[in-house]
Amino acid sequence: MQTLQNGSYKVKTHKGITMIELIIALSILAMAIGVCITNYFKFYDSWTNSTSVDLCNNYILHMIKNSALYCKNKNKSGYLLFSEENKVKFFCGNKKIEEYEIPLEFKFKNTESFYKRININNLGEVLTSCTINYQDKQGELHRITIRVGTRYVQIKNE
Repeated sequence: MQTLQNGSYKVKTHKGITMIELIIALSILAMAIGVCITNYFKFYDSWTNSTSVDLCNNYILHMIKNSALYCKNKNKSGYLLFSEENKVKFFCGNKKIEEYEIPLEFKFKNTESFYKRININNLGEVLTSCTINYQDKQGELHRITIRVGTRYVQIKNE
């Protein structure tokens, strides 16, 4: 403090922020960060689910086509079996050739409609027309429809 000529004191003032202003600014910043983090995790869950669905669709189609090609090359009939443990197994003759497990959170639905089995003859043709239904971890139903004779496969997301 400085003393003036008339005997009074002059107080120096500094421009700055008070503690209340600082607390309010930090709390607003914390709320904004919280909202951003929440949205990030929602986006991440959605993205991982979408990626898993694409991977599952492609691998099931890959198994169907490769199984048909394997049967044609070996001149033997075979079948794809959709088991209760959410696995797809390919058998040629009585020998298991390949096995695929869908992601843990996914679940096959209504595989009883085609008796959990897709038959393939020795010419590599799929003999069982069916719709493979599975549910992803967000509860959405996905369908893979197979038509006999045309080698047509359609993927539907509901």
